[in-house]
Amino acid sequence: MPVPKKQLETLKQKVISAFADVPYPKGKIAPHECEECCDVSKTFANKNWKTIKPTILEENPCVMPLFSSEAFHFFLPAYLVYSLEHFSEKYDTVCEFTIYAVTPDKKSIKNNSDYWREKFKDFTLEQMDCIYEFLDFVREDENFDRFFKEIEIGKENLKEFIEPILKI
Repeated sequence: MPVPKKQLETLKQKVISAFADVPYPKGKIAPHECEECCDVSKTFANKNWKTIKPTILEENPCVMPLFSSEAFHFFLPAYLVYSLEHFSEKYDTVCEFTIYAVTPDKKSIKNNSDYWREKFKDFTLEQMDCIYEFLDFVREDENFDRFFKEIEIGKENLKEFIEPILKI
């Protein structure tokens, strides 16, 4: 069953509010020196998540793992807002990769705990609540039925692993 537009708009406004004061990354956008990270850094340089063109997100749906922790924190709301604005229209690659970026499996947490801790170290509980609500909406969307179990598990893993380190 589709999520009502009013609920999607309400969450969109929560995301905008919760992430409003996140500063632009001071360091590199993508910290590695490989060609792909250099391209990501160039693409997102001097962009504001609040005004970034949708085509940039559409052309770069899977780059979030390459972002530094500061860039991840800064640009994730753009991906969330885009996904909410295009919710239930059709299967959406931006939304799919946004889901992947915030739903670690147990193996990933075990093998890459520093990565996950670093990615979410600056998030607040209010920001995490936006992510959890987003994941709840995705679980209700028929376009993502095949991800239902992974989303549920990923959300619980995120809560269990990340909440103890959150900024309150």
